[in-house]
Amino acid sequence: TEHQPDMASARQFLVNLFKSLGFSTQLLPAPHHPAVFAQLVTNPLAPSVLVYGHYDVQPPGAPSLWHSPPFEPNIRKNRIYARGAADNKGQFLIHVLASQNLAFHPPVNFKFLVEGEEEIGSPGIETIVRDYHHLLQADYLVLSDTEMLQSGHPTIDISLRGVMDIEIVLQTARNDLHSGQFGGLAPNPAFLLTALLSQLKNRHGKILLPDFYTGVVRPTPQELADFRHLEPASSQLLKEGRFYYLSSGSPDLTLNQRRWTEPTLDITGLDSGYTGHGTKTIIPHEASAKLSFRLVPRQDPDRIYASLSRFITRRTPRNTVVRIIRYPVASPYKAPTSHPVYRLAKQVLADTFGHPASFVGQGGSIGAVSTLTSALNIPAVMIGFGLPDENVHGPNEHFSLDNFHLGIRAMAKLYSQLPSLKSSDKSNSPILPVI
Repeated sequence: TEHQPDMASARQFLVNLFKSLGFSTQLLPAPHHPAVFAQLVTNPLAPSVLVYGHYDVQPPGAPSLWHSPPFEPNIRKNRIYARGAADNKGQFLIHVLASQNLAFHPPVNFKFLVEGEEEIGSPGIETIVRDYHHLLQADYLVLSDTEMLQSGHPTIDISLRGVMDIEIVLQTARNDLHSGQFGGLAPNPAFLLTALLSQLKNRHGKILLPDFYTGVVRPTPQELADFRHLEPASSQLLKEGRFYYLSSGSPDLTLNQRRWTEPTLDITGLDSGYTGHGTKTIIPHEASAKLSFRLVPRQDPDRIYASLSRFITRRTPRNTVVRIIRYPVASPYKAPTSHPVYRLAKQVLADTFGHPASFVGQGGSIGAVSTLTSALNIPAVMIGFGLPDENVHGPNEHFSLDNFHLGIRAMAKLYSQLPSLKSSDKSNSPILPVI
């Protein structure tokens, strides 16, 4: 709420920008921050492209960790430093400027949907799609909200994992108790909860919830071959310094499978008792944990939530108060890579970067993609121009200006060549993304 004026300013900037470029604009209501919709329809017979992006960003964190103010863009060593530089304003602007490079004779009809709630799970996207389906109709969904494998190596993302966040709270007393008076008598919810959590995985990282893997869509042989070609060495991952060692995993899975195509479960937060300075001799009255499931196509979040609820309640002592809270779910997405638009995108990227483009997966989630592709029956072309070391969501976020300019060139080429696919697209069977 404290940033409502900032969000309003960002929206108005977008509205003014699009209007100055000849687009019609309108705001589409959402629970917290409206989305900005802009369109420039010049030829009803030409293909239409819906470009997705978001104007909200993650909080900057401690200002002391930034080398320059997070909301005052600063250019150093051909990189622009600012919160949102890579996620997602710089990457989104690539498409706006690419459309302007083609403004004299637009080859496609451009529609832009700029969401204000992506960083909180896109709670309003389904309502927007339902209420404004007629506005969003297009032949292709295009977005740049991911990253390349490395500098100079362009990539096309062909899958996204979904996400379901859960909070578990166990309460065993009305309030905290004196550990001397009641130790040995009162149950300790922290021990109860951690014992439960330790039963959710085996030593290889396999998730032990009943029905968890039901329906999981495995990678195709071609996808496995593509991913294996890009397989990093474990030493390379560790050299980046993000973590100290690799977690245990099935020996049958490659590293890229583990991070792109396998479902996961992680504890993202634990809380119980006294965590302030020094010690306090109490038995806590409750303990809580936050869990995050990364889901893959055809997993049923309702079934998994029900399985987890049964798992917890059946293993919890009677008279324990149990609360299990589920937050909004973002669905996974798998691209229909036989569609000719992906072959064209590969060719354009290779021509622009001078390096063959690769199909890759993404372990993260973009909630709007599955919703939009499913409702509009169109493929999503996800081309990230960010780099892995650009500190997205962290201090000193930045974006390569080289990739910015190459991205504009690449997208202008792609948009200019889309009409060549139009006639063949119509003969294809419907696009049905796997969700």
